[in-house]
Amino acid sequence: MASHQNSTVTEEITNILGREILGGLFPPGATLLGEEEICARFGASRSAAREAAKILAAKGLLQTRPRRGSRIRPVKDWNFFDPSVLAWLRESAKPRLFIIELLEMRLAFECEAAALAATRGLAKEIGAIRVAFEAMEAASQGGGDPISSDAAFHEAILAATGNRFFLPLSAVIHTALQFSVPTTNALFGHTVGDLAAHGRVLKAIECGDAESARIAMRDMLNGVLTRVRTAVELMGAA
Repeated sequence: MASHQNSTVTEEITNILGREILGGLFPPGATLLGEEEICARFGASRSAAREAAKILAAKGLLQTRPRRGSRIRPVKDWNFFDPSVLAWLRESAKPRLFIIELLEMRLAFECEAAALAATRGLAKEIGAIRVAFEAMEAASQGGGDPISSDAAFHEAILAATGNRFFLPLSAVIHTALQFSVPTTNALFGHTVGDLAAHGRVLKAIECGDAESARIAMRDMLNGVLTRVRTAVELMGAA
């Protein structure tokens, strides 16, 4: 029981400090609370405080310094592919800026992922892309979750690249869609991602046409990016 309680306290400390770091309360180079101060603030044991610091350090946020507190590491060291880091950033980020950053990042890798899927994807992997697309179609008719089906479509493309280094990028896609889909769907006036655009990506991949797949993915993401950049509805959320 004590171990479970300690784990819960550690998780609470980690989440609160993570949000504060990503929210800018503790800027890079600043010294975070020392172990004793964390214990006092959260009413936690030394082991819980120490474990929370280790978790944040593993995510690239902290440089632990025994008996001298922990220093916030430079932003370039933060692991933005970590789901927790992305979630903490999402809670503090300006909506328009966060969506734009995520779309720019996705443009950097998803276009090539689509091209690789077209040339390397196995039948089973390409079949998974189609299954996800059909789930998106069902979601557009109220028969499923539009966010999870959209995420499954893009994640299936990463899986079909035949390159394992693409797989961790699924965390970026999942967070991007969880955060942005309600906003972008409202901007475009639909309940699920652009089915026609997703269909063009799927068709190119199924035909083994790498260049068409690359272009279709780029056009789809660029279309959303342009709309988000120019949306009057988001002017106050930049």
